[in-house]
Amino acid sequence: MRAIRCRSCGEVQPPAFFCRSCEAIQALPQDTDYFTVLDLPAHPGVDVAALDRRYYELSRKLHPDRYQTRSADEQRASVQATALLNAAHKTLRDTEARGRYWLTRSGDGLGHETQSVPPRLAAYVFDVQEKLDELRSSVNGSKATLRSELVETQRELTERLERQRAALVDLLRGWPADPDAGSALVPDERIPAALRELKSALSELSYLRTLDRDLQNALEA
Repeated sequence: MRAIRCRSCGEVQPPAFFCRSCEAIQALPQDTDYFTVLDLPAHPGVDVAALDRRYYELSRKLHPDRYQTRSADEQRASVQATALLNAAHKTLRDTEARGRYWLTRSGDGLGHETQSVPPRLAAYVFDVQEKLDELRSSVNGSKATLRSELVETQRELTERLERQRAALVDLLRGWPADPDAGSALVPDERIPAALRELKSALSELSYLRTLDRDLQNALEA
């Protein structure tokens, strides 16, 4: 964890929005780890209720309105701190965004994987796209039947998306951790396997959302 120097008293300390000695507001670097920003355990299975409580607590303390009569440095620090806090909260509160952030934080990323059909979805995607092609090339007489089929397909896709998001929640909540070291990651073979599963889950969710958008556009055309 990168240390910071208090802008007021000069003490070197772990990154936090307020100095532990003089309590002066601090403008943290914009690349400060989001779990550090919200003072949460560095584990992807975030307790959303705890996340929200911490966010609202810090929001009240950091809000620029509280610093209107303070120095220009303090006002700037308040604005910068609030922007960083909002970005951290938005990312960690959304399960998919948190998964992508954790992947990046772990030195990995989705890369080109969101551009190709995930293997586990190939047959399903082919079936849906075939129905979409039929709708686009159909004449008036058969459009009604095909649209009815696609409405049912979209309902099934919505359910599939919900199941996939629930599976992602379970994956992040059960992320390998050492019970004797808080939320520190275990440096063993479980981590690479968990990262591969996370990439796969995020890739599938991304493709399912794209498919859902294509279905919606076809039905609205």
